[in-house]
Amino acid sequence: DVLGDQSVFIENSIDEVVSTALWGGLFAILVLILFLRNAWTTVIIAIAIPLSVVSAFGALRLAGVSLNVMSLGGIALGVGMLVDNSIVVLESIFRCREEGDDPVEAALRGTREVAGAVVASTLTTIAVFFPIVFVEGIAGQIFGDQAITVVSSLVVSLLVAVLFIPMLASRPFLAGGGDLGSLV
Repeated sequence: DVLGDQSVFIENSIDEVVSTALWGGLFAILVLILFLRNAWTTVIIAIAIPLSVVSAFGALRLAGVSLNVMSLGGIALGVGMLVDNSIVVLESIFRCREEGDDPVEAALRGTREVAGAVVASTLTTIAVFFPIVFVEGIAGQIFGDQAITVVSSLVVSLLVAVLFIPMLASRPFLAGGGDLGSLV
Protein backbone atom coordinates (compact mmCIF):
# COMPACT_ATOMS: atom_id res chain seq x y z
CA ASP A 1 0.00 0.00 0.00
CA VAL A 2 1.22 3.48 -0.85
CA LEU A 3 1.15 5.70 2.21
CA GLY A 4 2.26 8.89 0.51
CA ASP A 5 3.35 9.96 -2.96
CA GLN A 6 5.71 12.93 -3.14
CA SER A 7 6.61 12.35 -6.79
CA VAL A 8 4.10 14.91 -8.08
CA PHE A 9 5.44 17.56 -5.69
CA ILE A 10 9.04 16.75 -6.65
CA GLU A 11 8.28 16.82 -10.39
CA ASN A 12 6.48 20.17 -10.01
CA SER A 13 9.38 21.59 -8.00
CA ILE A 14 11.95 20.52 -10.57
CA ASP A 15 9.80 21.85 -13.43
CA GLU A 16 9.54 25.17 -11.59
CA VAL A 17 13.31 25.40 -11.07
CA VAL A 18 13.97 24.58 -14.73
CA SER A 19 11.39 27.14 -15.86
CA THR A 20 12.85 29.79 -13.58
CA ALA A 21 16.39 29.06 -14.84
CA LEU A 22 15.24 29.39 -18.46
CA TRP A 23 13.48 32.67 -17.73
CA GLY A 24 16.59 33.86 -15.88
CA GLY A 25 18.77 33.06 -18.89
CA LEU A 26 16.38 34.89 -21.20
CA PHE A 27 16.31 37.94 -18.94
CA ALA A 28 20.12 37.87 -18.72
CA ILE A 29 20.34 37.98 -22.52
CA LEU A 30 17.86 40.87 -22.66
CA VAL A 31 19.84 42.81 -20.06
CA LEU A 32 23.04 42.19 -22.02
CA ILE A 33 21.46 43.55 -25.20
CA LEU A 34 20.13 46.61 -23.39
CA PHE A 35 23.32 47.50 -21.54
CA LEU A 36 26.11 46.29 -23.82
CA ARG A 37 24.30 47.39 -26.98
CA ASN A 38 26.34 44.96 -29.03
CA ALA A 39 24.62 42.07 -30.76
CA TRP A 40 27.77 39.97 -31.18
CA THR A 41 28.73 40.24 -27.52
CA THR A 42 25.27 39.03 -26.63
CA VAL A 43 25.45 36.19 -29.17
CA ILE A 44 28.80 35.02 -27.76
CA ILE A 45 27.44 34.92 -24.21
CA ALA A 46 24.16 33.35 -25.36
CA ILE A 47 26.20 30.52 -26.93
CA ALA A 48 28.34 30.15 -23.80
CA ILE A 49 25.40 29.79 -21.37
CA PRO A 50 24.01 26.47 -22.69
CA LEU A 51 27.54 25.14 -23.21
CA SER A 52 28.30 25.85 -19.56
CA VAL A 53 25.05 24.28 -18.35
CA VAL A 54 25.51 21.11 -20.40
CA SER A 55 29.13 20.81 -19.26
CA ALA A 56 28.05 21.29 -15.64
CA PHE A 57 25.50 18.47 -16.06
CA GLY A 58 28.36 16.28 -17.28
CA ALA A 59 30.42 17.18 -14.21
CA LEU A 60 27.44 16.38 -11.98
CA ARG A 61 27.05 13.00 -13.64
CA LEU A 62 30.71 12.23 -12.94
CA ALA A 63 30.27 13.30 -9.29
CA GLY A 64 27.17 11.14 -8.91
CA VAL A 65 24.86 14.05 -8.12
CA SER A 66 21.22 13.57 -9.04
CA LEU A 67 19.01 16.28 -10.48
CA ASN A 68 16.91 17.78 -7.75
CA VAL A 69 15.76 21.21 -6.63
CA MET A 70 19.01 21.97 -4.82
CA SER A 71 21.32 20.85 -7.64
CA LEU A 72 19.30 22.75 -10.26
CA GLY A 73 19.42 25.83 -8.03
CA GLY A 74 23.21 25.43 -7.94
CA ILE A 75 23.27 25.37 -11.75
CA ALA A 76 21.36 28.67 -11.79
CA LEU A 77 23.94 30.23 -9.45
CA GLY A 78 26.75 29.00 -11.68
CA VAL A 79 25.14 30.48 -14.80
CA GLY A 80 24.98 33.85 -13.08
CA MET A 81 28.70 33.70 -12.38
CA LEU A 82 29.34 32.57 -15.96
CA VAL A 83 27.65 35.67 -17.28
CA ASP A 84 29.69 37.87 -14.92
CA ASN A 85 33.01 36.30 -15.91
CA SER A 86 32.14 36.32 -19.59
CA ILE A 87 31.21 40.00 -19.57
CA VAL A 88 34.48 40.95 -17.89
CA VAL A 89 36.51 38.94 -20.42
CA LEU A 90 34.50 40.17 -23.42
CA GLU A 91 34.67 43.82 -22.39
CA SER A 92 38.43 43.54 -22.06
CA ILE A 93 38.70 41.90 -25.48
CA PHE A 94 36.51 44.51 -27.16
CA ARG A 95 38.46 47.32 -25.47
CA CYS A 96 41.62 45.86 -27.02
CA ARG A 97 39.82 45.77 -30.39
CA GLU A 98 38.96 49.45 -30.01
CA GLU A 99 42.64 50.14 -29.33
CA GLY A 100 43.46 48.68 -32.75
CA ASP A 101 44.40 45.07 -32.06
CA ASP A 102 43.37 42.45 -34.59
CA PRO A 103 40.75 39.96 -33.31
CA VAL A 104 43.22 37.23 -32.33
CA GLU A 105 45.65 39.58 -30.57
CA ALA A 106 42.74 41.34 -28.83
CA ALA A 107 41.43 38.00 -27.55
CA LEU A 108 44.84 37.01 -26.24
CA ARG A 109 45.73 40.38 -24.67
CA GLY A 110 42.24 41.10 -23.36
CA THR A 111 41.95 37.71 -21.67
CA ARG A 112 45.48 37.90 -20.27
CA GLU A 113 44.75 41.30 -18.69
CA VAL A 114 41.69 40.14 -16.73
CA ALA A 115 42.31 36.41 -16.28
CA GLY A 116 43.85 36.87 -12.83
CA ALA A 117 40.89 38.86 -11.55
CA VAL A 118 38.35 36.45 -13.04
CA VAL A 119 40.15 33.40 -11.62
CA ALA A 120 40.50 35.03 -8.19
CA SER A 121 36.83 36.03 -8.12
CA THR A 122 35.66 32.56 -9.08
CA LEU A 123 38.03 30.80 -6.68
CA THR A 124 36.83 32.92 -3.75
CA THR A 125 33.25 31.86 -4.47
CA ILE A 126 34.37 28.24 -4.77
CA ALA A 127 36.20 28.59 -1.45
CA VAL A 128 32.91 29.58 0.18
CA PHE A 129 30.84 26.71 -1.26
CA PHE A 130 33.38 23.86 -1.33
CA PRO A 131 33.55 23.23 2.45
CA ILE A 132 29.79 22.60 2.48
CA VAL A 133 30.52 19.36 0.60
CA PHE A 134 32.09 17.98 3.80
CA VAL A 135 29.26 18.92 6.17
CA GLU A 136 27.69 15.87 7.76
CA GLY A 137 24.18 15.19 8.97
CA ILE A 138 20.93 16.67 7.69
CA ALA A 139 22.57 19.92 6.54
CA GLY A 140 25.08 17.93 4.50
CA GLN A 141 22.30 15.90 2.92
CA ILE A 142 20.31 19.02 2.07
CA PHE A 143 23.10 21.31 0.86
CA GLY A 144 25.74 18.81 -0.29
CA ASP A 145 24.33 18.43 -3.81
CA GLN A 146 23.97 22.18 -4.17
CA ALA A 147 27.54 22.78 -3.03
CA ILE A 148 28.92 20.22 -5.49
CA THR A 149 26.75 21.70 -8.23
CA VAL A 150 27.83 25.27 -7.54
CA VAL A 151 31.50 24.31 -7.43
CA SER A 152 31.21 22.25 -10.64
CA SER A 153 29.31 24.94 -12.52
CA LEU A 154 31.76 27.62 -11.34
CA VAL A 155 34.74 25.61 -12.55
CA VAL A 156 33.02 25.06 -15.88
CA SER A 157 32.03 28.74 -16.12
CA LEU A 158 35.62 29.79 -15.43
CA LEU A 159 36.89 27.51 -18.18
CA VAL A 160 34.26 28.79 -20.58
CA ALA A 161 35.05 32.43 -19.74
CA VAL A 162 38.83 32.15 -20.18
CA LEU A 163 38.96 29.61 -23.02
CA PHE A 164 35.72 29.51 -25.02
CA ILE A 165 34.77 33.20 -24.91
CA PRO A 166 38.17 34.39 -26.25
CA MET A 167 38.03 31.73 -28.96
CA LEU A 168 34.65 33.01 -30.16
CA ALA A 169 35.68 36.66 -29.80
CA SER A 170 38.77 36.04 -31.95
CA ARG A 171 36.67 34.95 -34.93
CA PRO A 172 36.51 37.80 -37.45
CA PHE A 173 32.80 37.28 -38.21
CA LEU A 174 31.95 37.63 -34.49
CA ALA A 175 34.56 40.26 -33.62
CA GLY A 176 33.25 42.65 -36.25
CA GLY A 177 30.09 44.73 -36.25
CA GLY A 178 26.95 44.11 -34.34
CA ASP A 179 26.51 47.55 -32.83
CA LEU A 180 22.86 47.92 -31.92
CA GLY A 181 23.12 51.70 -31.68
CA SER A 182 22.32 52.04 -35.37
CA LEU A 183 19.23 49.86 -34.96
CA VAL A 184 17.76 51.62 -31.92
